[in-house]
Amino acid sequence: MSVALARQAPYQVRAAQRRCGKCGKLVSRAAYACRRCGKSQRVRPRIILLGLAGCLMVGMFAVASASALFGQTHPTESVAPAASASARPESRALGAARTPELSASELWMAFSRDPAGSERRFRDHPVQVTGTIRSVDRDFEGHTVARLNTGDAFETVNATMATRDDPAVIGVSKGHTISFLCVGRGMLMGAPQLGSCFVR
Repeated sequence: MSVALARQAPYQVRAAQRRCGKCGKLVSRAAYACRRCGKSQRVRPRIILLGLAGCLMVGMFAVASASALFGQTHPTESVAPAASASARPESRALGAARTPELSASELWMAFSRDPAGSERRFRDHPVQVTGTIRSVDRDFEGHTVARLNTGDAFETVNATMATRDDPAVIGVSKGHTISFLCVGRGMLMGAPQLGSCFVR
């Protein structure tokens, strides 16, 4: 047999190898790309993991944003009842009698022990909360948010002010004790949410 015929003779492909779809040369099944032509043979696991992590982060951000948007009502909805109640002393006394007064730690403990019951009790209902300031920030819409200590190193009660720039809250130092009259907004990622808040 001549050398030319020997070179053209077919040979069996090993199980650990396969032919490149571009150049037809044998490539190891463990290789990510052909050494001769550079054609990609399979997707790297790192790329798959990065894609899944990115999708998970986008999904978490979308869920948190949707919960914050649907849980926040327009400030005028709660400002109007407050203004009408303050018009007459009898209405103000009646509203104060029905408004529960809790500390920030008590509100957080109530949601931690019974989330469903606390959701029914406080959501869309007025509540007066007293606590110490951990920080004063702004949310993604630019509203002022006062974060109150709960006794836990990581959890806070988040009180969103009714006005975008409330002078009674902006500039308040950390550790200052303050009392808010708010409307319950449920719980978001382990933190009780309060909206349409005024300083008492």
